[in-house]
Amino acid sequence: MLGKIASTAALSVVLLVPFETPAASALPPSGRCDNGDFRWTAVDGAIDMTPHVLTFTSVGALRDCTGGPEGITGGTFTGTHIATSDCLRPADGPITVDVLWSNGATSRLSGPWPVTMQQPTTGTLDVVDGLGQGSRVRITAEYEMMTPAMIGDCLGPGVRTGVGRLSATTAR
Repeated sequence: MLGKIASTAALSVVLLVPFETPAASALPPSGRCDNGDFRWTAVDGAIDMTPHVLTFTSVGALRDCTGGPEGITGGTFTGTHIATSDCLRPADGPITVDVLWSNGATSRLSGPWPVTMQQPTTGTLDVVDGLGQGSRVRITAEYEMMTPAMIGDCLGPGVRTGVGRLSATTAR
């Protein structure tokens, strides 16, 4: 039941690290960010025992980035995810994430976010605009779940927000 919450959180907080650069670039072909974190929030309701479509936003930070373009050591991101969600089932749905890199460059990631009851949640998003456009990013997000507060909220007024950790790497 809270696995679903985690799944939904994963979707909404999907985070991102598009480091692969276009083929014409002389930059390294891959990059990685570790030790990121995020907070997801249900904007128009809460995750409870009844399935319904929710919009989630996420905000977070990417840290310890290596192997990508010079000057990128981390970044911040915001994301929007729309999915049918309830406390007992995963929520899969499209997500869009905007990243502001530490060197001032930006990237937009988009795609499906597959969430299962098992954590961590792992998925691949396309870099559709900005730095790394045309490449793909593999994201691993681990949502904090099954806390007493989340269980109580799931059975009561609903879960509106949560936190998690993530890492990302250029997918091949």
